[in-house]
Amino acid sequence: MAVKKDEKRMTDLTRQLRSIIAQIEALRVEIAQLDVLISEYRQTITTLRNLKDLGAGKEVLLPVGRIAQVGAKLEEVDKIVINIGSGISVELPFDEAIQQIEKEIVAALALREALERAMVELYEKVEELSQKIREHGHAEAGEGKKDEGEQK
Repeated sequence: MAVKKDEKRMTDLTRQLRSIIAQIEALRVEIAQLDVLISEYRQTITTLRNLKDLGAGKEVLLPVGRIAQVGAKLEEVDKIVINIGSGISVELPFDEAIQQIEKEIVAALALREALERAMVELYEKVEELSQKIREHGHAEAGEGKKDEGEQK
């Protein structure tokens, strides 16, 4: 009876450990996605500033898909159309558009930080569970030796 209880306890601990490890992996994926988004936002700001610095009348190549580009003449970059969510776009003056994108970066960084904190907490739980599993394993090993001694 005690053996079944011990097995159930070990199974429960192992199941909890696997669940937490899966949560950690999901957080890693989310953090990686946020890193890509933050990088894209930063690249957008850099590109917009570079286009503004080029000035009106410059020839540029616009990507059309992955394999083609088309030539275009740059106009003044004083208004930018940006997505503000749910497929809604708004035209903003250049500086306001940059500020809006920078706000998005700050929000994404805050979310990333929160996910990292959650991951640290989960790693602490992994350590606690691992310790419990080790202790449980040592206790079972000790009982096994005790049982062998009684049988002799």
